[in-house]
Amino acid sequence: MTNVVIMANSITELGGASRVAHVLAGGLAGRGHSVTLVGLETAATPHAFEAAGVDRVTLLDAPVPSAQDEAERTAADDLITARLAEVLDPLGGGTIITTQVWCKEILDRVPHDEWQVIGQYHSSAEAAERSGDAERLLAAYADADVVLALTQADADAFAGWGLTGAQALPNPVAFWPEQPSPLTDRVVTYLGRLSVEKAPGILAEAWQDLAPRHQDWRLRFIGSGPLSDEIRGLVLPRTQFVEPTQNPMSYLLGSSVLALPSLVEGFPLAALEAMACGLPVVAADASAGVRDLVQEDVTGLLAVRGDAADLARQLDRVLADGSMRASMGAQARIAAGDYLLDPILDRWESLLRNA
Repeated sequence: MTNVVIMANSITELGGASRVAHVLAGGLAGRGHSVTLVGLETAATPHAFEAAGVDRVTLLDAPVPSAQDEAERTAADDLITARLAEVLDPLGGGTIITTQVWCKEILDRVPHDEWQVIGQYHSSAEAAERSGDAERLLAAYADADVVLALTQADADAFAGWGLTGAQALPNPVAFWPEQPSPLTDRVVTYLGRLSVEKAPGILAEAWQDLAPRHQDWRLRFIGSGPLSDEIRGLVLPRTQFVEPTQNPMSYLLGSSVLALPSLVEGFPLAALEAMACGLPVVAADASAGVRDLVQEDVTGLLAVRGDAADLARQLDRVLADGSMRASMGAQARIAAGDYLLDPILDRWESLLRNA
């Protein structure tokens, strides 16, 4: 057994990255490892997650100042660096998992010769190129002992960039209900941040087309973000808005379809969680991770990215056909079983031994 430090930008933000970090931390602690979960900054609206047997440390008790506040940002980074050194020094060595690029950039400011470093990237190679993260990723992870992508296609892309030996290791599903959704509540659910890259506006446009033809169906948005006011301000028929929740399972079990209209994705936790609940997924074809999960006409349907009309067409097929929903939902739950925590932890432990 070993010391494991898992670093994330924030461990108090209510979102997929924080939830995955806690699930991994709790799982490794349950197998006897000494696990410390380190967040660099505090979320603007902090949330508490459960992870038994895990030491948790947040290095800055506020969100990091914006890049425009250069002096304040520099001071914040310096404080985070000093506090990270205080966390690592007494531990002596082991494995550090940096779940995001900024974490590795901060780690590189701290002596860590006694630690092996596993660098993760939680989005796709395509997203890294589109966002400008690719150069940061290459610079930060060039000396990591292992670089992890969430899909084999992304690992191959990273290797092509020069991160030789990049491997694929997907995230585990965060929960597994004893029984799947009965698919009786005629609800299409969106679960995620209300932001440009997640494209809730594309779904809203598709729903304007769909709603008149499916009078017994409702649309539910779960999440918040910079587009909250814009999306909530739209006049959408039979639409419910729910604040971010620590218990998405209950909402998914009360749904019959998950809609994922994203323009940019990695390995979407929302889709995986919906599949664990037995829901078919209608998703924009936004990444290798989406295609790994949403097998066309098996676990769901793929729409052209950014095309509201095509998203509406694919949703229309599922909403109109109960047999299709039932078949896809059953296959989705079977497919999600490949991402249960125990087999993913087995792969992590092998990596910890052999990195």
